[in-house]
Amino acid sequence: MASLSGKSGKCSNFGNCSLADARSMIEVPGGQDFVCTECNKPLLLTDSGPGPGNKKTLVVGALLVLLLLAAVSIGWPLIAGKKPASPGPEPEPPAVTKPATPLPPTTGNCSEADERVGLCRRPAN
Repeated sequence: MASLSGKSGKCSNFGNCSLADARSMIEVPGGQDFVCTECNKPLLLTDSGPGPGNKKTLVVGALLVLLLLAAVSIGWPLIAGKKPASPGPEPEPPAVTKPATPLPPTTGNCSEADERVGLCRRPAN
């Protein structure tokens, strides 16, 4: 683990430095040159990993979680074999209407029985 006042790095002088060949982490105290303690070549600064303030990593992680949740919520009904909920009740079929009864004749073809029960229309005067 790197000290708080210094930096840590790795030597890249492979073949000429045993620390580079071993890929050893070299700690350099604050105030000293950032060079290898064996071959005096400049060290490569090692990344200490994502810090607490790394916003880009947090944003990418949050987007991945949201994408995963969206995929699960869409895919789960398909995998489980369930149909998605319908948006509303099914519409009722249209009502069947009876055909209109024909009007009795106004004059001429009206029988006496039809006249007795009031099925014949009288012409307007």
